[in-house]
Amino acid sequence: MFTLLVLASRLSWAQAVIPIAPPEPGLFETPPVGVAAPVPAPAACYAAAKELTQFPPLLCAGAESEAPARCFAQAKPLTQYPALLCSGARSDAPAACFAAAKAETIFPALLCAGAESSAPLDCFRASKGVTRYPALLCSGAASASGPAACFAAAERITNYPALLCAGAADATPVRCFEAAKGLTNYPALLCAGAASLAPVECFKAAKGTAQYPALLCSGATSNEPLDCWAKVRSATQNPDLLCSPNGALKTVTHDRIDPSWDLPYPFPFNHPYPFRYPFPDPNRDPSRPKPQ
Repeated sequence: MFTLLVLASRLSWAQAVIPIAPPEPGLFETPPVGVAAPVPAPAACYAAAKELTQFPPLLCAGAESEAPARCFAQAKPLTQYPALLCSGARSDAPAACFAAAKAETIFPALLCAGAESSAPLDCFRASKGVTRYPALLCSGAASASGPAACFAAAERITNYPALLCAGAADATPVRCFEAAKGLTNYPALLCAGAASLAPVECFKAAKGTAQYPALLCSGATSNEPLDCWAKVRSATQNPDLLCSPNGALKTVTHDRIDPSWDLPYPFPFNHPYPFRYPFPDPNRDPSRPKPQ
């Protein structure tokens, strides 16, 4: 009995001196049988949008909720390209931006994609003397001056400064571009509007797995796009687009461009980025079925 009391006393003293941390929540728990793993937000948006448009991966690219599908309903009467305008939207702000911008640019859907306020339009007005492609440079911008400041620093390092600095808050995309050179043939796309070097780290993790890692990781703030990709790849033929925070930029990368076309950023990207702006047939509303 005396021995048991001594051992108990020593154990209590050890716990007081060296606290034993409780196990992490869920560390030893198993998911309940029949409970599905959480669905990534882009996939939930995709499910809500797939009957609305022929381009649900573009509409729901990098979505944080089903807001793009709701935005689509607001945007459809306004534009031939509601999937582009509402790509990854967090609210109905892109539609409001479009209404204000359509009198100033022939590419209001591109300018207002990802908008959270009227800042893209303010940026557009301030950037018309900076670049021939202000709608691209200011796409989804959060400030009037950030993209232009980035553009000034990017002109010396890339032929595509408007793409690299699209919606940028500062010159961070330039640092990202420098880190991405040698890793990908598409550093301007990968680092477009980057807020850190996270797109580069995401690319390293995605290369060899995703088909279009530069598109998938464009705009990334972590490796979340790759995690999303792993969960949605069986649901769509375009998981790289669906999980990309910068999915709207798919519409401005080109292949085999006819120089006579009046397009906003007619530079060639060779395969595997054979995209067109905004859609294969710009004269048809892509949200509607093809005529019989």
